[in-house]
Amino acid sequence: MEPPPLEVLIVFGSRINPEGRAGRIARMRVEHALRLWRQSNSDPYLLLTGGRTSPHPVSEARAMADYALERMAADGGPELRERLAACLLLEEASLNTWDSARHTLPLIQDLNLRVVGLISDALHLRRARYLFRRHYRRHAVTLRPLPVPGVIRHYWNNRRYLWLAKMALRETGAWLKVLARGALPRRPR
Repeated sequence: MEPPPLEVLIVFGSRINPEGRAGRIARMRVEHALRLWRQSNSDPYLLLTGGRTSPHPVSEARAMADYALERMAADGGPELRERLAACLLLEEASLNTWDSARHTLPLIQDLNLRVVGLISDALHLRRARYLFRRHYRRHAVTLRPLPVPGVIRHYWNNRRYLWLAKMALRETGAWLKVLARGALPRRPR
């Protein structure tokens, strides 16, 4: 039996560059989401997350939306761009993954969506899925992790070892933060 089609693709925000545009990781996530969106027969929503961080005048979600619309205009013309624009949703309040889970749930409930794809790099996606499962657990929502292929390989092939180490350390620190805040379920004694 084939799984039900995705109704929404949640694309996690990532840093934007000094010009206020989507950075490398954000662009890779958006491009993966656009490939999945174009392959879909049902035009799922694209829910882009990420708030505004200093000193940038735009949110991560807005920078990714601008990039997605530019890509669609360049790759498919104005008709495809408009089709995508009708499917875009922005969540511009979150500053971390837990916030993304908290702020996207009301949007998903308002639209009565049940099948959600989570888009991020493989290092981040395990924690993101864990946090979303914790927040969505009382709701009839199916979460499907959809890792962006080639992020680690891209950095490795371009000899960006320091960036790889930084990504791994940031993710390790984020997991420690989750553990320290007691987000893990307590074991029965």
